[in-house]
This record gives sequence, structure tokens and C-alpha cells, in this order.
Amino acid sequence: MLTIGLTGPTGAGKSVFGAVAAEKFGALHIDTDKTAREVVEKGKPCLEEIAEYFGKDVIRDDGSLDRKALGKIVFSDAEKLKKLNEITHYYIKKETQKTLDEAKKSGVEIAVVDAPLLFESGTDKMCDVTVGVIAERTRRRSRIIERDTITDEAAALRMGSEKSADFFKERCDYVLTNDSSMSDFEEKSAALIENLVRTKV
Repeated sequence: MLTIGLTGPTGAGKSVFGAVAAEKFGALHIDTDKTAREVVEKGKPCLEEIAEYFGKDVIRDDGSLDRKALGKIVFSDAEKLKKLNEITHYYIKKETQKTLDEAKKSGVEIAVVDAPLLFESGTDKMCDVTVGVIAERTRRRSRIIERDTITDEAAALRMGSEKSADFFKERCDYVLTNDSSMSDFEEKSAALIENLVRTKV
């Protein structure tokens, strides 16, 4: 099974690449943002570990995670944010590996692991090849505003803490730039996936 690690900043077009892989090549598309939400659900070991480290104030009365309370703690303290990432990345990677193992057993030929923090979390080590999707900043901002129906200020804030395009250029095996039309980027994505499948990287 060919496992493609997919990363890049928000609004660049990772979801388009993932959709092309799934629709045209029958790939399994693993969205680690979704996995991240699942591992902190009520009663999960990850949530218990978060509560143990950060205190019961980050847990609501119904036993679910109080994201706002946790956010207040970690976004003003780099060390605590680092600790939160250590806890969550462990469980996200564990679930991702389990999904990949099951996919391989069932005969899936291509898997795309979509992870914004692909390198920071060490998830790249599970992949055969890494692909970064980047785009010009103003294009990304307008896509985020349209996609999430948020203000220009909120979009800028979201983009502020992200890595630069150079970060992805330096680390990824392949980098795609998504600065033109959707159809053009879909074609670029399909051509790269086809090449990866053909060469069995």
C-alpha cells in the first residue's frame, strides 16, 4: 500500500488533493483533524490524560472536553501547548496506524494521511512519501473566509501561527502550489498521484 503524507497550511487546498485521491484513485483519505476530535471524546483515554495533567476545570459537567477552558490555558503558555500536543499526537498516531493497518489488510492500495502537523507530530514516519500543498497568502485568506464564513481578522489570526511555505518546501518530497483554478489544481494533483502510483515510491 502506498501511504502519502499530506500537509500544508490552512486554505492551501489539501482537501482538494485528498478528494482527487479518493474519487479518482480509490484512496483512503484519513483526516487527522477529525481523528483529533474523536480521541478527545467523552470517556476516551486521551481525554482522561488531558484532565489528569490540566485539571478538572477543562472538563464540563457532562464529562466532555471544555475546549474554551483548555484553550485559555495552552494558548498563553508555550510549554503547556507543547504538552497538550504530546498527549494528543500519541493517540492520533495510534489511531492513524490502526486505520492504516486495517486498510492494508483489506487490500487498499493508496492511503492519504492528511495532517497539518505531519512533521511536528512524527506522522511523516508512517508515510512512504510526503506531499505539501501551498498557496499564496491572500488566496488562502479569501478561501478560509469563504469556507468557514469568518471575518478577515479571524482568518488572519488563524493563519498567523502557521509555518511558512519554506517549511514545507524544505521537508516535503513533493510540493504543489495551488494558486490557479480548482480544475487546474485537480489536474496537478491527479498527475502527481498517478506518478507516485506508477513509480511505487
